[in-house]
Amino acid sequence: MIFRQITIFIAFSLTCLISAGCSDDYTRIHSLKATLSEAPEVHGANTSMDPHSGTFRFTGKVNTNRQNDIKKQEKYEAHSKTFYTDVTYIMGGNDFTAKTDFFYKLSGFFIGTGAGYKDGIFHHFLLGANLQHVEFGLFFGLFHQYSDLEYKGSECKTVYHIFSDNEENCNPLEEHHYIFSTSPFAGVFTGIILGNTFLNYSASVYSPSIDINDYSLNTPFIISNYFTLGYRFNRWVEMSVGSILTYVSTPLWYYGFTIGASLYL
Repeated sequence: MIFRQITIFIAFSLTCLISAGCSDDYTRIHSLKATLSEAPEVHGANTSMDPHSGTFRFTGKVNTNRQNDIKKQEKYEAHSKTFYTDVTYIMGGNDFTAKTDFFYKLSGFFIGTGAGYKDGIFHHFLLGANLQHVEFGLFFGLFHQYSDLEYKGSECKTVYHIFSDNEENCNPLEEHHYIFSTSPFAGVFTGIILGNTFLNYSASVYSPSIDINDYSLNTPFIISNYFTLGYRFNRWVEMSVGSILTYVSTPLWYYGFTIGASLYL
């Protein structure tokens, strides 16, 4: 039975090669432009919480970053061939962040979760220590980013023959549309609490995910560093200002500024 199946398979393959030929479809991307965002910001409670207590926080921020067009050439393998793509990442500009957080303190340690919007939806979990004058911890989550994607390339079909040269037919491809992509992100945070004043540092990192047909772009790691100085006026309201320093592994650093307000419940 096995010999019979192998014989049928070989006969079918030879018929395919000798007669019409076997074909292979693939997409080549010659140039690509994509808008990318800074990594999402996550930090702690900004105050020393009472043990076995919880709080909700609602935050709105306006962000402004120096706009950059980051150019590089990507190499990728497909169909036993090596291709190159001219890539431009467009980052920076003005945007806003809206976010809600929940924190619960056990004893010295606290946990948290949150969700927000910044060029797409992100959500995360947080674990750390919340002490009288210091807090620190780590976080991880998912970033569902909204990107403007523009690319030019070719849709190709290769027909293989056993007794004649292979045929390759390509048609031009040009697209401009918006995509949602999902990428994991993670980071660490620390903060100093001095009465109603707080100073935070948060480092957040992710690598954007961009897929076009059978082409997957090797996107760089994006590391965003947030430095925030804030003041809590009363139990419910706080204001903050800060700076953003983002590193893109091309390599490139660029900066920005942020201002925001939070409401606690």
